[in-house]
Amino acid sequence: MEQAFPPEGAQWPPPQGWVPQPDPAPPARKPRRWLLFGGIAGLVVVLLAGLTTWLLWPSKASREPFEQALAGLSSAPAVRNSTSAVGGMIKTDVKTTAYGETSGTMSFQGRDIEILVVGGKVYFKAPDGMLPGARVDSSAAEDLKDRWITGEEALFGPVLQQFETPEKLAARLGEALKRAGEIPADQNETVRDVPAIKASTPAGDLYVSKEAPHRLLRYSVQVPGGMPSVPRLPTMPGPESRPQLPPGAGLGESDVDALSPQETDAVYEDLMSNTRKLSGAVDTGVRFDMDGAATVACGAAGCTVTANVSSSASANSGGKVTGQVNATMTANVTIGGRSAGSCRNTATLPLNGSGSISCVNAGAGGVFTAVEAEKKADAEARSRASGGVPVQYQIESIAAVSVLAEAIGQVEITRLVDELAERRSKVGGK
Repeated sequence: MEQAFPPEGAQWPPPQGWVPQPDPAPPARKPRRWLLFGGIAGLVVVLLAGLTTWLLWPSKASREPFEQALAGLSSAPAVRNSTSAVGGMIKTDVKTTAYGETSGTMSFQGRDIEILVVGGKVYFKAPDGMLPGARVDSSAAEDLKDRWITGEEALFGPVLQQFETPEKLAARLGEALKRAGEIPADQNETVRDVPAIKASTPAGDLYVSKEAPHRLLRYSVQVPGGMPSVPRLPTMPGPESRPQLPPGAGLGESDVDALSPQETDAVYEDLMSNTRKLSGAVDTGVRFDMDGAATVACGAAGCTVTANVSSSASANSGGKVTGQVNATMTANVTIGGRSAGSCRNTATLPLNGSGSISCVNAGAGGVFTAVEAEKKADAEARSRASGGVPVQYQIESIAAVSVLAEAIGQVEITRLVDELAERRSKVGGK
């Protein structure tokens, strides 16, 4: 079919006023999928990059496990410290109650010293060779065997200061924790076969159990100056032969156990048992010096030994420097070179003053009689040999004397035992 152009007979050029119709708009295109997918992919890359950065950035563990462990320690009725220090030279195994009483052992190079802290005083019982011989003569050192000794805080006090009550120990470690650096979240520490996490502080490392309920397992102590001083005892090596620690090295590590009420009951039982045995305890913080040699008067009835002494007392822990003190004198008598036994007596003497104390050795009478008979027979024989000239003879009687101060009286011992029993009952004991 033919059609005229312009259509419908329209004139050309178009008449004035005719408006041409716009060309129809091109059909709308659909969005290009590759651009949409590209945007999503870019977002995923950004997210992955952020995730990778988060995974690779060191994460921090919460301090809450350490705070929980120290809170549990603080409320414990007693704590046990097992320490190896100074390169293993010093080892301790002690238990301390919430009131500060302590019972246990301290070992120097494998030799054990028993430790007892009660009534504000530190007592120890040392084996032969580890007695404080530098401060007393040999006879006094012999008299210290198997006896509880106090007055040696200068010797053992610095070592014992680390054994604090559970509350004080928790507070001290808590202050160290406040200054700790970042605590890594992913740790594989093990302490006594228990999975643990560690916090490093300027005062040393703290280890607590990884699993709840969190509990303190161990702490270490750093020594800025290296090797600390240790007691000078006859069996201790000199500084040149001790293991050397570099500056900043650890003094040692202490394993810690917060004790249960049942375990604490056993601690109090041990404390009460040892406190009852303090009746013969000696206070070496009070020294007695002989004002000349002791006088010995012997006869067939025995020997009487008298010592004039002056005392000097140091203000040791729980001690006093004025008033009076009960002192025990022990005298080992020798007659004519023969041992004639010993005697002992207790008297009240002034602190930082002078006094005298005596004891009677009745058993020495038999030795004196025998020695006298021998001396007399020898003198008579020499007299006859010289034509009847009188020959004199002497019987030498000497005494090795030690005077030691009584550390505690029976009345005080009874009071302490009653106090321990009361505290024991508060934690569920008998």
